[in-house]
Amino acid sequence: MVGMGVALLDLVDSHVHLHEYGGSWGSYCGRFTMLAVSDDLQSSLRTVEMAKQCPTVVPAVGVHPWSVSEGLDIAKLARGLEELLEVGNVRFLGEVGLDRVFTPGTFSHQLRVFEVVLDLASRYGAGLSVHAAGTWREVLDLLRRYGIRVAIFHWYTGPLDLLEDIVAEGYLVGVNPALRVQRKHEDVVRAAPLEAIVTESDGPYVYRGLRLGPELIEELLARVAEVKSVDVREVAEAVRRNFARALSRVGLSPRLG
Repeated sequence: MVGMGVALLDLVDSHVHLHEYGGSWGSYCGRFTMLAVSDDLQSSLRTVEMAKQCPTVVPAVGVHPWSVSEGLDIAKLARGLEELLEVGNVRFLGEVGLDRVFTPGTFSHQLRVFEVVLDLASRYGAGLSVHAAGTWREVLDLLRRYGIRVAIFHWYTGPLDLLEDIVAEGYLVGVNPALRVQRKHEDVVRAAPLEAIVTESDGPYVYRGLRLGPELIEELLARVAEVKSVDVREVAEAVRRNFARALSRVGLSPRLG
C-alpha cells in the first residue's frame, strides 16, 4: 500500500510521466522526489504500482485532457479513480484539467471529466496537478468553486496578472526545463514569488528538440536562480519547502531523505 510517509530529497520533480519510461524509470528512484502523474485509468494503475516500489515517488492518478474522447466512459473512470483514492491511499489527482489550445474539439467532454475529478478531490481532500493550456482563469475559477486546497499549475505559461490570484489561494506553479528555450516561461519565473514555485520536468516529453526529464532538474534550479538573481541553494530550499507544504496539506508526511 502507498505509505503516508514520503522521502523528500534535495531534487524535486513535481510533474513527471514515469509510466512512459518503461523499465528505465527505476534509475530515478532515490535520486529525485517525484510526483508521478498519469494519463488515463490504465496508466494510473501502473503509477500506483510504481509508487509501491519506490519511497520517493508520490502517485497521482487521473485522465489527461488529451486522453478525453466522446466515447470515454466517465462513470467507469470515476469509479476507478475513487477506488484508487480509497484503497490505494492516493492523495493526488493528475494530470487533469482543460485544454483549449491543443484539443479544443473535445472541450465540452473535458469539462465534464474535470468536474468529476474536482468532485473527487473535494470529497477526499486530494491535491491536483492541473493542465490548463488556454484555460488558466477557467481552471482557477473551478478550483475555487470546488474548494480545492492544493493545486499545482503544471508548466505555467498563463497570464502574469493571474499569478497573484494563484498565490493568494496557496496554489503552486510548476517551472519546467523549457525555461531554457521558452521566453514566456522565463517571464513567469521572473514574476512568480519563490514561495509559489516548484520544479518539474514533464518527462519524457520533447519540447523544441529538448528532451525533458528529471535529470534536467539540477540545471533548472540554476537557471531559476539566475533569472531571479538569487543563490541556487535558496531556490532549491524554497522548492523543497513548497512541495513539502503541498504534501502535508493532503495528509502525507514528508521526511528528509
